[in-house]
Amino acid sequence: MTIISPIDQRRALRAIDVKPIPQNMLVRLAQAAHLAPSCSNAQPWRLITVVDSLRLEELKAALTPGNYWAKKSPAISAFVADLEWDTRLDGGRDYAFFDLGQAAMNYQVQATSEGLIAHPIAGFDQVAAKRALCIPQTAVLMTLVELGFPGDLSHLNERHQAAERSPRNRVVYPILCKRA
Repeated sequence: MTIISPIDQRRALRAIDVKPIPQNMLVRLAQAAHLAPSCSNAQPWRLITVVDSLRLEELKAALTPGNYWAKKSPAISAFVADLEWDTRLDGGRDYAFFDLGQAAMNYQVQATSEGLIAHPIAGFDQVAAKRALCIPQTAVLMTLVELGFPGDLSHLNERHQAAERSPRNRVVYPILCKRA
């Protein structure tokens, strides 16, 4: 079994269709996130998926102008972590955000394998988004993942249309550790 294909195909695309996502697909995405490893199996993350139109509109109101395209998303998932839910290790090695990242990646790979776009964003007003989702003040709303089936490019600005069509570009970093 190989999973490199959905990992390679996953891209943060913006041309999202408004077509609703079937409940069984959303459940599989949540299951994939739930199966992510975590330090001491603490699972210090919470996943909130919004499909209700009123709550969705309230959440979309928290998006920054650069994320105009995300207003078409028929579902948005919020990835939340709290250090109090975490296994706290000596030396400040709190794993909550690392573990949350693993859950988010499992979620995105599953979404890609389902034929969905899963685009994580940081461009939102965290206070307004947390209020819309009833997230406790102590928790961190790390990212919102915009979900949808691939859609038409015509509603995107020119820069985003070009990005949708461009080849995937990954940065290769040099190895930093050298032994004498």
